[in-house]
Amino acid sequence: MARSLPADPALGSALRELREARNLSQESASHAADITLGTYGKIERNEVAPAWATVRAIAAGFGISMRELGEAVDQQD
Repeated sequence: MARSLPADPALGSALRELREARNLSQESASHAADITLGTYGKIERNEVAPAWATVRAIAAGFGISMRELGEAVDQQD
């Protein structure tokens, strides 16, 4: 059985900063990424480790590349 990975606090913090910089609510961000508000909130609160496809969808919803998202995460460390 596969083991779940822990959530990455740097990802949650980066997403919150990116969202707030765009003056978006969690609801708006989740809608742009086509994921549920509950899922988006759990990612920001570091309650879950999202799947790769979910991270890509969030980046696309923010209108940024995966590289830009990675850089934002790296700045959190």
